[in-house]
Amino acid sequence: MRVSVIINNYNYGDYIGGAIQSVLDQSEQADEIIVVDDGSTDHSRDVIQSFGDKIIPVFQDNAGQAAAMNTGITKATGDIIFLLDSDDFFAPDKIRNIKKLYDENPDIPWIFHDLLEVEGKYSPSMDDVTLNEQAAKHIDERQSMVDGKLHYDAPATSGLTFRRSFLDSLFPLPTAQSIYISDHYIKFYCLSVAQGIQVTQTLGGQLIHGNNLYTGQKQIATKGKIFVNTAMALRDKCPNTARFCNSLMSEGLACALATGTYDDVKKIAQDYKTEMSPFELLLIDGKAYLKSRRYKKLMTAT
Repeated sequence: MRVSVIINNYNYGDYIGGAIQSVLDQSEQADEIIVVDDGSTDHSRDVIQSFGDKIIPVFQDNAGQAAAMNTGITKATGDIIFLLDSDDFFAPDKIRNIKKLYDENPDIPWIFHDLLEVEGKYSPSMDDVTLNEQAAKHIDERQSMVDGKLHYDAPATSGLTFRRSFLDSLFPLPTAQSIYISDHYIKFYCLSVAQGIQVTQTLGGQLIHGNNLYTGQKQIATKGKIFVNTAMALRDKCPNTARFCNSLMSEGLACALATGTYDDVKKIAQDYKTEMSPFELLLIDGKAYLKSRRYKKLMTAT
């Protein structure tokens, strides 16, 4: 069973080296490490090239995270796909543990794991982790997604792994100059269509450094664009999740209203609401207004 690790990067030259090294330091090596640089303007290229033939570097014009992931998937030849953000890192025994779970669960298409949040600039080390029997839990949120009441908080990009055959039903991700699609779309799709496994032990780390938090006006505005686009894309892909997508749309519109960026998502919101009943429209817009007040208070507090 071949393993491909896909690292997407944009202007994280101070972090990308640590992310790559954490994969090279695995107790069981990946078959390929694909690093997609999405048009960085900092020193990322120099750092990436310093690893030579230990990785497969891909340099493309800036087109967004979704486009970088699409490129990585196209290049990957593995049966199992691991995603890693360029400012995060893997625990040394992650690949071995996850491969073992896939071997033991041939019908499971995705496995997610918890991430250790670490404040800092550079990737800290993590001890080897051997999974205990209680660490892997089967997750089935398909009915919850239909009901619009998700109970499982899936991890960020660096905690996501999949069988390649499963991802072929999702990729390529939608991309355009005005489209913001992130790991949310991938996670919600997985939860909508198949059961998987959650590993409750931390097999990787997520660096918290200020640029990756949904705090402050710019970050909340970005969150709004991501949620609005994700709601539209997910409803088109999985129509039975409409109730969940409506809640996601309300959250995205709330962010846009709070940050004065509604015009940026107005066209998508209008297209989304086409042919909705007056009750549905009232519910979406009402929730958006109430949540926007909360976000304004959050921005004032920070």
